[in-house]
Amino acid sequence: MRLLVIRHADAGDADPQRYPDDRARPLTGDGHRAHRAVATALARMDLRPTRLYTSPLRRALETAVITHEVLGGPAPETLDALSDHFSAPRLLEVLGQQPNDALVACVGHEPSLSGFAALLLHPQGAVRIAMPKSGVIGFEFAGPPTPGGARLLFALPPTAF
Repeated sequence: MRLLVIRHADAGDADPQRYPDDRARPLTGDGHRAHRAVATALARMDLRPTRLYTSPLRRALETAVITHEVLGGPAPETLDALSDHFSAPRLLEVLGQQPNDALVACVGHEPSLSGFAALLLHPQGAVRIAMPKSGVIGFEFAGPPTPGGARLLFALPPTAF
């Protein structure tokens, strides 16, 4: 199985006046444009997900929608394990249910995604990873995803696209 871990695009800073519930904060115009460029680059790399999971928070969902619009494939499915209530065990469980030839994309938030990426590379997560907005990390697994069981394929910031 291959996995794309994608941090949501730029949504600006939290603004309690405009968005009392920060879960409703949308992407900025720059965030939309930058992530469309990232998704276009993923399409050129022929990385079209067979499943697309996203946090239900608006900024992540909008990022997943852009990914879907550009790459095609299945519509985004919200997964609470990717939300602000991130759950690595639940996410590993969902990923473990995918077929071996799957290419799964997961859109979520920091610092959860970098911690999850570190866990995939080292059983205790003893790897330092930082994910910029719209950054993408690609992994490959020989079997079901497990802590320390991933092979890093690439780690690309949006400026690389």
